[in-house]
Amino acid sequence: MRKIVLTLFIIIGTLSASAQSLLDTLSESLAAMGRYEARVQIAIDDYSLAGGYIVEGTDFYAYMDGVELYVADGVKYEVNSRKGEVTIDTAQSLGSDIVSNPAQGFALLKEQFVAKATTVSGAAAVELTPKAEYSEQYGGQSVTVVADSSGKLPAQVIYREGSSSLTVRFLSVAPYQRPLPRFDSEKYAQYELLDMR
Repeated sequence: MRKIVLTLFIIIGTLSASAQSLLDTLSESLAAMGRYEARVQIAIDDYSLAGGYIVEGTDFYAYMDGVELYVADGVKYEVNSRKGEVTIDTAQSLGSDIVSNPAQGFALLKEQFVAKATTVSGAAAVELTPKAEYSEQYGGQSVTVVADSSGKLPAQVIYREGSSSLTVRFLSVAPYQRPLPRFDSEKYAQYELLDMR
């Protein structure tokens, strides 16, 4: 009996290490690009939209469905072209998911969730559930991260909570050769400015 229990602990430990290793590999592959662009397709239940983001260190520029997000030096500028508004806030107001915080998304998953190795349609994947100290923050949310065929880049990230789900499919991930787009106040001079800091 003790041998069976010991074997189970070894298997569980190996799966946990494998899951953590995959998250590390994804993070390291993205970081190695220096500055990169990800083009994504997002499905929220039955609704979908396309967009993308460019990341350099902890700064990034994201674009999706008429909204642009510039984050640099701890400040967030959210531009809504349909409303003609620019909302300024601190970077601390960013969410923890890969859509609203692509520069920190994978790091926060590693820090705040427990990882378990699995596969999805034959691809290496990680299932994540909140650590005990983050259970109140995330409730019943779970996350699945699926790697591409190389095992080095993300193919999709699936967030689930109850009967709802949000799936981020990565259409492409590649180094970005031009400078990271930065917020230009002159470009949005006619927009209403809302400073929430």
